[in-house]
Amino acid sequence: MKRYIITGAPGTGKTTLINALQKDGYLAFEEVSRRIILSEQKIGGNKTPWEDVIGFTNLVYQTTIEELKIPIHESAFVDRGLADNIAYLKMQEQRIPNELLNFEYLQHYHPKVFVLPPWCDIFEQDPQRLQTFEEATEIQEILISTYMELGFDLEIISKSNVKKRVEIIKNLI
Repeated sequence: MKRYIITGAPGTGKTTLINALQKDGYLAFEEVSRRIILSEQKIGGNKTPWEDVIGFTNLVYQTTIEELKIPIHESAFVDRGLADNIAYLKMQEQRIPNELLNFEYLQHYHPKVFVLPPWCDIFEQDPQRLQTFEEATEIQEILISTYMELGFDLEIISKSNVKKRVEIIKNLI
């Protein structure tokens, strides 16, 4: 079994969708990046995408590698995949670490990736999501091209209520 990635720009409803899938009985993993940002904010650390993006990326990588060691025996979903880090580093014109470039993505993740499009009506900034809607739209394009370059098959999930999105995904797995 491999994990299905749910990705997309900030504020597209990924976490809401992950939570709904979990309520429906699916195994789901929350977003590693947000957990790290919250932890760093709590301790006054600087390993965030806006202060120390390289340190942040290393923490996300290490945490994700540990999470990928958790065995799964059924369909499981992750809120963002490790490849999202490549897209964010590209957007900031940072060097991509070799461990991200050489990672065996399709060995750990299902080749089908669910992409949620930018949606102005539900987009909100918060203390862990500092991007503007315009920046979210820009990262969306980079996420799509990054996942395509890595050989994933992208399924764009339409803008609709969470119940409909869950049904769409259940029909695609």
